[in-house]
Amino acid sequence: MKDNQQEMFPIVDEEGTVTGKATRGECHCGSRLLHPVVHLHVFNSAGDVYLQKRPEWKDIQPGKWDTAVGGHLDYGETPEEALRREVGEELGMTDFEPQFIGKYVFDSKRERELVYVNRTTYDGEISPSKDELDGGRFWTMQEIRESMGQNVLTPNFEREFQQFFLDKIDKYDLLTKQIGGLIEGERDSVAVMANVCAAIHETMGFWWTGFYRVVNDELVLGPFQGPVACMHISFGKGVCGTAWRERRTIVVPDVELFPGHIACSSLSRSEIVVPVLSEGGHVVAVLDIDSKALSAFDDIDRRYLEGICMMLSPLF
Repeated sequence: MKDNQQEMFPIVDEEGTVTGKATRGECHCGSRLLHPVVHLHVFNSAGDVYLQKRPEWKDIQPGKWDTAVGGHLDYGETPEEALRREVGEELGMTDFEPQFIGKYVFDSKRERELVYVNRTTYDGEISPSKDELDGGRFWTMQEIRESMGQNVLTPNFEREFQQFFLDKIDKYDLLTKQIGGLIEGERDSVAVMANVCAAIHETMGFWWTGFYRVVNDELVLGPFQGPVACMHISFGKGVCGTAWRERRTIVVPDVELFPGHIACSSLSRSEIVVPVLSEGGHVVAVLDIDSKALSAFDDIDRRYLEGICMMLSPLF
């Protein structure tokens, strides 16, 4: 089996605007015609990452381990349509919710691709195509780190995963250790919240990072980093009040689509709010983080920020 060299791909500029079309063979012969592809990184709830193994008959990177799903757009197809099609064909997954992470240009001697990067968290059944793949499995982060640069993973995957995921995980690992040292032996909750939000803000580069404290029947602004913010939020109101009421982390990819969102600034585009629980299980505060970018937060942020908030529980 081999790829169809006459398959027609769109040719695009770096913003994704279609400017023409060419065959697979023309795109993969060193012509440097920029053509779009879609990628999906599949995580499970434990944080492991599913990789596919490319078959030996592939014309590019045969036998290497690669992103869970990767495929070209057909001419006339949107990135969203191509992603759904490729995921169904390669892994048999239909009930997944993709999150768009970003796009970039991948450049090699053989081809140039405009890569649309997506991720999802999925614990269901995965059925890799026997026609298109040589199987697949979940890898731990440690396995991926140890395989980097060993000619096991595709260069495209290594660069992309480092850019979009490992950098973030490495930062959070460092941040968690730093916060552990900052709060060790300290009993003043306001002082701890001040240093924690400063450490998060400085390390991760978020636009707004701060705590709202539960005071009687409302949330009151606590230590924060960033521009001025709302000082009082009622129970159940906005993202913060909802996270307090529901006692769970809320990730909002687009704040304009969240019912009752409280707009402290029109520059805020996406948000994550994590409740801080006392040792008795009561919500005593929420950690609120905003970004000027859409879809800035994912399960990696959620897991690490929940862990950081759990470190504060002994103070209350």
